[in-house]
Amino acid sequence: MWSYGLMMVVLTCAVFWLTIRPARHYWRECYTNVGVVIAVYPLVTISAFLVLVVPRARILGEAVAQMAVMIAMYHLYCMMIAEGGGPENLVRRAGGARMETRVLPCCCWPCCVIPKPKLETRYLTWIRYLVMQMPVVQALLYIIMLVLWAEDINLYLNSYFYMQPFIVASILLGVWGTIMCVRVLESAGFTPRPRFLALQLVLLVVNLQCGLAKALPKFMTLPCIMSLHPSVVVHMIQNIIMMLEMLLLSLWAMWLYCQPPGKVSEKVQVVITVSGDSHIKEDIDKSIVHNTDIKM
Repeated sequence: MWSYGLMMVVLTCAVFWLTIRPARHYWRECYTNVGVVIAVYPLVTISAFLVLVVPRARILGEAVAQMAVMIAMYHLYCMMIAEGGGPENLVRRAGGARMETRVLPCCCWPCCVIPKPKLETRYLTWIRYLVMQMPVVQALLYIIMLVLWAEDINLYLNSYFYMQPFIVASILLGVWGTIMCVRVLESAGFTPRPRFLALQLVLLVVNLQCGLAKALPKFMTLPCIMSLHPSVVVHMIQNIIMMLEMLLLSLWAMWLYCQPPGKVSEKVQVVITVSGDSHIKEDIDKSIVHNTDIKM
C-alpha cells in the first residue's frame, strides 16, 4: 500500500514536471498562476500519501490539501483575467455584455432577484474579493481547528460541526465568483470552462469525498480489519482513491496547459455602402488570437 502511494506521488510529480515546461512557453503572461494551479495535483497527492503513512496526521493533511485548492482557485481567477488581457481590455472585449450573476450556487429562488448589471471594471474587482476571501477565511478556520486538535481531540470533534457553516459559506461564495468570472470570459469569446472544471473536481474530491469518508463510519457498522479502527480503514481507502483521481486529473490538466490558449471568435460588423445613404450590415465571425487587437 505504501509502495502504491509512493508510485502515485512519483507519477503525479512527473506529470507536473512534464506540464510546467511547455506551459512556460504557451502561457508566458500568466506562467506563475498556471504553475500554482497545476501544482495542486502533486500537493494533494503528497498530503494523501502523508495521511496514508501517518493516519494521525489526517487533520494536517486535510488542511494542506484544502489550502492548496483554495490558493489555486485564486490563481485560476488571476490567470483568467490575464488571459483576457486585464480587466479594462476584458470589459472592452465583452462589448457591453451583462454579468451572469444568477449562476451556481445562486441560480434558483430566492437568488433570481439578483440584478444583472452591465459589465464594468469595478464588478471584476468585487469578484476578485469573493475569490480572494476563500484562502484567507479557510486558513483562519483551519488554524483554529488545528489548535483545537493539538489541545484536545474531543474539543476538536465537538467544535468541528460549528465550523462547517463558515467553511461551506466561504467556498460557495468563492465558487460563485469564479463561475461569474468564467461567464464573463465566455461572453468575450474565451473558453476557460475546461480549466475551471479540472480544478473544481479537485475541490469536490477534497471536500465532498473527505466529508463522506468522515461520515461513513458513523452511519455504518464496519468490521475491524487487521486490528485497525474502521474509520482508519475508510480513510486509507479514501486516500488511495484520491491519489488515483489526482493522477487522472493531472493528466487532463497536462492536456489543457500543454497547448496555447484557444482562439477567440469575435463578431466583426462590416458596413458596405451600396448606394446613397443605404447600408448593408453583415456579421462575420472572425477568429483571432485572444491577445490580438482588431484594427479596422
